[in-house]
Amino acid sequence: MSDRTQLWRMAPTELAPHEDALTRFQTELERAGGSSVCVGPGELVGEITATLAAAGAHRIALTADLGDARPVIAQALEIARYDVVDYDAVADDRAAVRDLDATVTGCLAAVAATGSIVTGATGAGRAGALVAPTHVCVVETRRLVDGLASLMRLAPRLGAGSMMALQTGPSRTADIEKTLIVGVHGPKRVHVVLLDGVLDD
Repeated sequence: MSDRTQLWRMAPTELAPHEDALTRFQTELERAGGSSVCVGPGELVGEITATLAAAGAHRIALTADLGDARPVIAQALEIARYDVVDYDAVADDRAAVRDLDATVTGCLAAVAATGSIVTGATGAGRAGALVAPTHVCVVETRRLVDGLASLMRLAPRLGAGSMMALQTGPSRTADIEKTLIVGVHGPKRVHVVLLDGVLDD
């Protein structure tokens, strides 16, 4: 019996044998209320711009983990008349953060079996993926790992800093009466752009 088969039998946080990681990620994210699309490098900026337009966003913060793609995305958004800021520049300003309509981030990794993105204290910071009503996350497909066991094995090499967080879809909170509210402690909309390529060419 393979290691992957053993893990799958033990927990739903792992892929089944021969299961496609990309398909499972998109399925799990959709179940959690998020959305995703797979694009090539030439389609990345257009997809981000279209997503922000559909969300009615205007003031956008871009995080450091977008790497070399960040200035390209910033330029395209500015041409499209979005108000674009560097997340690091406003992260400590509560009033400026409250004014954000969306953040566009990268991620350290993504977990196929749970539909989760993984962030750390570096890159998007502790809250870059959580502070605005709309979160657009760019995930290079090479950063997709099978399940939580794979993520834990990889964790020491991710450079997460002092913390690592998993986010699966929009924020969901229920009170004692089990009334579900979306977006109280995080984004109302989460859209993952799966990039079939790399950000730092």
